[in-house]
Amino acid sequence: MQLHPGFLYTTARAMVFAACALVLFLIGFRSWILVFGALLLSAPLSFFLLRKQREAFAQRVEGRMSKRQTEKAKLRAALAGDED
Repeated sequence: MQLHPGFLYTTARAMVFAACALVLFLIGFRSWILVFGALLLSAPLSFFLLRKQREAFAQRVEGRMSKRQTEKAKLRAALAGDED
C-alpha cells in the first residue's frame, strides 16, 4: 500500500521541525524562542531535504487538477452540444 504524498510530506515536515526543536532544546533554548527557532531552522532544511517528497506531492496535485479540467471541458462540450 502506497501512502498519499501529501501525508508523507506533512509527516516529514513535522519530523524535521521536531528534530530542530530537540536540538535547540538540548542547546538550552526554552519557551517561545524554542518554537520560533525551530520554525526558522526547519523551513530551509525542509526545502532542501524534502524536495523529492514535495515534488511527488506537487505532481499528484497537478495530475488531479488536469484530470478535473479535462472532465470539466468534456462536460461543457456535452452541455454546449445539447443546446444546438
